[in-house]
Amino acid sequence: MQGKAVEIKKIMEQYPQYQDTLFSRGYLITSKEINDLSQYPFYSNWKKVYSGEIQKEKPNINVYIHNKQDFYIYEENEIHAAIIGNAYNPFDMKYQEAELLKDCVQAYRQSKETFFDKISEFTGVHLIVIWDNVNLIVVQDCAGMKSCYFGEMDENIYITSYPQLVADICDLKVDPFVEKLTKTYSYNIGNKHLPGNLTPFKELKRLGGNTYVEFVNEFKVKRFYPVKPHDEIKSKDQMNSGIEKISDILHRNIELATMKWKRPAISLSGGMDSKTTLASANGLYDKFTYFSFHSKPQEIVDANAAHKICEEIGLEHTIYPIPDSNDDVEDFYILKKIIDHNTSYFKNTADHEIRKMIFLYRLNTYDIELKSWASEIGRCSLERRYGIKMPRVLTPRHYSIFQTRFIFAPLLLRKTENYYRKFLNEVGLDQSHFNFEQTDLYHWEVRLGAWGTSVVSSFDFCHNVTMPFNNRKLIELILSFPHNNRRDGLVQDSAIKYSNSKIHKMNLTVKNDYSKKHRQKLEQIYYYYRTLFYNSKK
Repeated sequence: MQGKAVEIKKIMEQYPQYQDTLFSRGYLITSKEINDLSQYPFYSNWKKVYSGEIQKEKPNINVYIHNKQDFYIYEENEIHAAIIGNAYNPFDMKYQEAELLKDCVQAYRQSKETFFDKISEFTGVHLIVIWDNVNLIVVQDCAGMKSCYFGEMDENIYITSYPQLVADICDLKVDPFVEKLTKTYSYNIGNKHLPGNLTPFKELKRLGGNTYVEFVNEFKVKRFYPVKPHDEIKSKDQMNSGIEKISDILHRNIELATMKWKRPAISLSGGMDSKTTLASANGLYDKFTYFSFHSKPQEIVDANAAHKICEEIGLEHTIYPIPDSNDDVEDFYILKKIIDHNTSYFKNTADHEIRKMIFLYRLNTYDIELKSWASEIGRCSLERRYGIKMPRVLTPRHYSIFQTRFIFAPLLLRKTENYYRKFLNEVGLDQSHFNFEQTDLYHWEVRLGAWGTSVVSSFDFCHNVTMPFNNRKLIELILSFPHNNRRDGLVQDSAIKYSNSKIHKMNLTVKNDYSKKHRQKLEQIYYYYRTLFYNSKK
């Protein structure tokens, strides 16, 4: 057992009340038989929910689930399917996972393409696993927000939500490159995630949105989306129809959340995506509680804006102030070590975020939190962030500098670039896909697939999360609008106007840091500094 695991084991023994926070809401799919779930790192908070043959002449597969994680399984004619997490379908209003799994199996019996088209109707935060006597397929929700890491060691396969969990079981050592990268100043002023599909351990890789991992005799990552050009809206009538469809899908997703959970809550800010979710809940307002929190100055502005919006439409809204000092949080340093261990030490979570997680972990006022993050896929975020038009084709250098500010680390920049080059080739992001903008796919599959999934995974420490926007058919509909409309927020603005004119008339929007001119100018300088004379090596 590595040194950090030894330390966490001692903490678990000293503070048994926190044993259920270790790899909370996790899952582990493996051919390895774990005989004693009462010991580290499980502590009787996990259970085996399936054991059986997946492929002939191969070892059995065992599925282990944390007691706070949702798991569903269905079998029909020797085809098994499982959902880990939450899923619901706004197109036929099915919200019980047993029904969704039956649809998955029936679609899979027709073809893989039919199966992938079916799961593209699903919303939520989930992992779908389907297998017969030949194939094992693992695929995430639309934006890959349900974390998935996979690898093969000592003739055993592992698929998990937490790479550190497998590292503790198999005594893995951290990749020296990852260790060096995550300790640099540059890494910690960027988007704190690892390049490509890297994890802290060479033996494990990360899966991302619009791809799936298949195991026959070895793991292979394959792309299943997009398979054709998306529609392009060109007329006013098409725009109006598109807004109606987007609003209807969002409303149905939010309605399904009220059917699935007894105490759903919507977390709010003054941002465009948050307002769109709130407006789309019109007619269902009595089914939810509403809250915001602030752990830094910018969040105070967001929380106050959300409070004004809720007051305007007659909703009770709670603002939770997060303690300003670590010393004001009971067992802060103990829980920080657990959170850092859960996230494999590469997320480098700031103390104010740790304080927020601990506060929400102890809050216990709702069953599920509705978040709006996936909406960002369709909003041309890179162009808004840098204030310049992005190139049609992104190079590995672009992916590297979008992630981390390699200001004084040229060697790390080049090495990161090489990892991206290999990754982009593996998942097909080094080429165009019909009329999908590459910058949109970047945000979809890398920004959310890498950074976003690590954030959602860290929130598993606190509570359950779902996302009404996290639906592939919905995202594709948003992408059908003209680029400039999406960049300027007109799609969300029109959806707000359509769903709740009162919110729209307030015209209250809180801009993020990237909207500030001085911040944007610094981003532009760095962008040109690193790309102006760059030639991508093939």
